[in-house]
Order: sequence, then structure tokens, then C-alpha cells
Amino acid sequence: MRKPRPTARGWALGAVGVVALAASAFFGRTDVLFVGVFLTVLPLAAMISVTIDRPRLTVARSFHPDVVAVGEQATIVTTARNQSARPSPPARWREFAPAGVDVQASAPFPRLGSHQVNVAHGRDTVVLRQDVVGLRRGSHPVGPLIVSRTDPFGVAYAEYAVGQPRQFLVTPRVVRLSSGELDVAHSEGAEHELQRHSIPSADELIAREYRPGDPLRRVHWRATARHDKLMVRQEEQRSNPEAWLVMDTRLTTRPPAQRLSVDDSDALFETLVELVASVGVHLLDEGFVLSVVETAPRQLSGRSGAGRTGTLGSVTPTYDRGTADRLLLADLAGVEAAPDLRDDAVAELASGLRHAGRAVPIFAVLLDGTPELGSLGALRGMGDPAVAFLGDGASPEAQEVLADAGWLCVGFSAGDDPAEVWQRALARQRAVIGHG
Repeated sequence: MRKPRPTARGWALGAVGVVALAASAFFGRTDVLFVGVFLTVLPLAAMISVTIDRPRLTVARSFHPDVVAVGEQATIVTTARNQSARPSPPARWREFAPAGVDVQASAPFPRLGSHQVNVAHGRDTVVLRQDVVGLRRGSHPVGPLIVSRTDPFGVAYAEYAVGQPRQFLVTPRVVRLSSGELDVAHSEGAEHELQRHSIPSADELIAREYRPGDPLRRVHWRATARHDKLMVRQEEQRSNPEAWLVMDTRLTTRPPAQRLSVDDSDALFETLVELVASVGVHLLDEGFVLSVVETAPRQLSGRSGAGRTGTLGSVTPTYDRGTADRLLLADLAGVEAAPDLRDDAVAELASGLRHAGRAVPIFAVLLDGTPELGSLGALRGMGDPAVAFLGDGASPEAQEVLADAGWLCVGFSAGDDPAEVWQRALARQRAVIGHG
């Protein structure tokens, strides 16, 4: 919001007034003195007027949809209502938003009638719509509504902030990944596929007696005939297959001479987040229970703050129910690179893998690798498959250690499409299998 100030007309009148005052002093003309005083005071009086005579509006704001991915468009619906007993003056409006959200420039604000009591959406109310684009992931405050106007003579200009901001969530971009050898652990692949395609949610069906309120579509007719009473199908929960993600959220630890520029480093981290989001959503769609381990202090929350118990009672963020994909993306929207390093990240992963009791898919998305590369490499036997996506410029040691341990290592650069990186991993996996 800008402070009241003269318009171009106001500056011109003020300048003429100053010249008139100087001329009156030089020539001794009282009539010119009067003109000079009037023209000098007029802009000041106009600024005081627009400062005091503020618009009295109530504002409500909604987003449709309320969550978008980077690059996607949403519609902001802003409802403004005049609370004054006088009609509102001509004005313009725009929504205040940070650089991460692209909003439209100012537009004419309709004149509203005087406030009407007990009347909804009357002449004192206007609904404003505009399309916005999320340019950067995160939770961005959109608002307040900025209303700008001039005085009736067009001498002074003022902007007013009306209403409170509302958070607009922009999640990482998610790219659809193809199914293949990287989806399913070989030790459980056939079983997982059979469960996923034949039994919804990998649940076994048993019959129980009908209870009031049970939907008729779940009637088990064969069991009904056998027991001579109405029976319905009941789902008996089984453990879903597991998958683990390691996400490198540390700031770079490279020597200064090897570090990327700030812009390149930010772009690489954004690509890492998009890759984690795409792989994570893909695994959830395939029916996996997904756990995510961060190399920096934990920022993800997981399912209502719950998850798998790791080392020293720590809890790994876990995503495994209905809207888990939305929860994962909402968590990833606020992730930032952190300067600190967790000493127990690999130990937490090892603890979770041991708890699984069998080899499960592991995906590590790393920028520089981790100081515990040897320990991470040693977990290869618990991963089926074990894939490491290494950021551009990662130390050769990271790839060497992990590859020697049997990890499938695939590089990625800033701006890479996650689908292309995934295809490179699939091709690498097929090549490895082809060579025995």
C-alpha cells in the first residue's frame, strides 16, 4: 500500500502555486498571492481528504481449485461489500500477491450502492474474479485487496488495503511415470500385482451377517444362500507393500570452488523436489505405503504426524491413506534446503527396512550424496530395487560408492523432466538385467 500522494495534475498545480507565491512576493501583488496559496494548499487538502475518506468494505476470498501445482492456473473469487451509508466512489482494484503468484494488473472497481441491511448480494456487493498462476511452490499469502482512488478533482491519489490475506498453496509439479521394473520388489511383485488388480486396496474379502445401513451392493449372494440369511462382504485389512524414499534436503557441502551458483543450486533443488513428488505419487498410486527420510532436520509431517518408529523413538513421515498424495504434495510445497545435517538419517532408514522384514523398493534422491555413503550403500541388500538419483555435479565418490554396492545410479540436472529421468532409470535397469 502506498501513502497518499499528488497526481501529475496535483504536482503541476502545486508547482504553479509556488511560482505564483514567488511572483506575488517579487511584484507585491495580493491577487497573485491568493492564487498561489490556493494552488499550493489544494493538493495538500486533497491528500488529507483521500486519507480520511477511506472505503469501508468487507472482503471474502476463495480459490478454485484451492491447491494447484507449479505452472497451473486457479481462479480467485473475491466478494467485496460496501459497509458505508454512502455509495462508493470510482476506484480501481488489484490483489496483492508475492512474486510466487502471477496476478492481474489493476482493473476498474465497480461503484457500489450504499449498504443494505438484511440483503445478501444486493447493489452494495460485487464479486470480482481473476485467473492467477502459481509460479513458485510454497504457501503464498494472497491479499489484501488493494483499492486505489483519486479525489473528485483528480489532484491526489491513495491506495487502501482492505481485508485479510489468505494462503494459496502451490505444490511441486507432478509428472506421470510409467510402470515397470522399478515399481515392484521382485520378492513380492507377482503377489502385489495380483492383489492390486483383483482385490481393491489389497484387502481380502470375507462374509459377515447383514447389518442395517450396509449397502446392498456388498451383499454376498453365495454366502447368503449357504447360510440362509443375508450376508455381506467385509474387507479384512492386510499390510500394504512398502516403499522408502530418501530425500536430500541439505544445503550443498561442496568446496567453494565446486559449488553451483545460487540460481543453479535453487533450480537443481526444485528439480529434486519435483522428482521426489513424481516418484512419491507414482508409488502411492501403485498401492505402496510410502515412508520418506530426509537428510536434514525433518520438515515433512506425514499422516497426521504419525509414521513408522525409527531410531531413538523418531517417527518417519508415512503416507498411506486415501488422500495421501495430496498430503505428500502439501508437505513438499514448504520444503526448503537446510544447513544442518541429521546424523541418524541412514540409521532411521536401516531401522525401517529391518522392520519391513523383506526387501522393498528404495529410492534415494541426492544432491551431493551423504557423509554416510558407505552405510547407505550397505543397505542395498534390503532394497529391491535400490535406485539412487544423483544431482548434477554430485561427487564422483558418491556414484562410485553406491554403484559398487549394487545401487542403480542415475543422474539428473536442473530442469530435467522427472519422466525422462525415470525412463533413464528404467533403461538402465533393463540393461543391467540384460547383462545378467
